[in-house]
Amino acid sequence: MTEQGSASESGPRRTQYFPTTQATWLIEHARGDEPALAAVAARVIERYAQPLEAYAQGSSLREIGDPRELVHAFLIAKFGTPATCRAYLEAWNASGLTLRRWMMNGLLLHVRGIVRDAQRSREKPLDASIASLASAQPDPAAAFERAWARAILSEACAQVEQALVAEGRDRAWRVFRLHALDGVPYRDLEAEFALSRQQMADLVRGVTARLRTRIRELLDEEGRFGDDAIDEIVRLLS
Repeated sequence: MTEQGSASESGPRRTQYFPTTQATWLIEHARGDEPALAAVAARVIERYAQPLEAYAQGSSLREIGDPRELVHAFLIAKFGTPATCRAYLEAWNASGLTLRRWMMNGLLLHVRGIVRDAQRSREKPLDASIASLASAQPDPAAAFERAWARAILSEACAQVEQALVAEGRDRAWRVFRLHALDGVPYRDLEAEFALSRQQMADLVRGVTARLRTRIRELLDEEGRFGDDAIDEIVRLLS
């Protein structure tokens, strides 16, 4: 059983293998040299630091220690060296879990270890800490999911913007950003862009389609498939 077996989702365990999806990027880089591993670690940390802090802040983990410090220690423990990074991602790939579930479970197990170590050294009494960490906490989990979705959306937006600018289509991105992200009505943008409302709507639809494609790739990278997850993230645009 892998490190996180006791905190996994229900259902049969299986080995994940994504021969034609973006998950190949994470796993192949995890099996690569040290620069490749460093790139994986940076990507996962950038995506997950804030969502994990949101979870820790809203849960009983904050009674154990400062949420930011707990998350930092967890990420360093799992991604601080090439060996730990490789081992942690290989274990995830074998777990059958989505990466976000694996990371949230990992933080819980890390903090449980802190509590147990403190008890052994008599630095902290073992009261209800471990029991509370094992309890269902829907609100903190929801905060984690929202922060994770925003992180995915932010990453996809940055990559789509970069691609559009490189193609000389930065106007399409500016219209999309102002309307879809900043909430500016089309009527207030007509003079600035010298475009009709229909033309701007077409641009926004095109950018949204590219975003959906990129979000799908990022979700595949995490082991999550299906338009339901994409729709949930795209709803953040409205």
